[in-house]
Amino acid sequence: MHEIRKEILKKLSQTKGARFSEIKGKNLEGNVFNYHLKALIQEGYIIHDKRSYILTPKGKHFSDRVSNTDFNERVQPKIITVIIIKKGDKYLLYQRKKQPFFDKVGFPYGKIHLEERIGEAASRELTEKSGLQAKLKYRGHVYFTVHDETELVSSMLCHVFTGTQVKGGFLKEFPSGTCFWGKLDDYYKNKLLPGVIQMEGLVKENQSKMFFDEYFLNTSDDE
Repeated sequence: MHEIRKEILKKLSQTKGARFSEIKGKNLEGNVFNYHLKALIQEGYIIHDKRSYILTPKGKHFSDRVSNTDFNERVQPKIITVIIIKKGDKYLLYQRKKQPFFDKVGFPYGKIHLEERIGEAASRELTEKSGLQAKLKYRGHVYFTVHDETELVSSMLCHVFTGTQVKGGFLKEFPSGTCFWGKLDDYYKNKLLPGVIQMEGLVKENQSKMFFDEYFLNTSDDE
């Protein structure tokens, strides 16, 4: 986004509404400022309400995602649902076919969509990834920060569900990976998705209560 537009949005984010003279920079030419102001209106970030310019819901949502200092969008941790289903001595596993963590094996998971309820997201991800349906129970949440040596690879807040009463059949294929029944013990640690072992342990240790934990992991430790 152009710096002039960010400056307009920044000023409007610090007030309920402002007049033209209050948001126009002193050193800006009127034609240049008007061009960017009209563009923000056309793109749905602001509206002119009688005498004041105010942020629309879209403008407020943008302001909520940016830094207060430079007004650039902040890189945020992913918020995902993870589904852990065990049948006998095997888990429902997911082999990822997308970076990061290409070819790693773990539990089915996926990002929560904007405005989606957490339970709905878990059910959707289970069906999208595997083709299965199940009765899901929310168990807790865990935060992972994953590095490869000193470089950040991923950070994610995981809402963990377990499932019972499984029905349906596996999908023939899914673009980002494949689901199957398998044992975690069949895989070396460096073949597993980061956090899989920790989440399995949290579910086992907290049978009758919710859990929260956080881990700082390094994939280089698994080599």
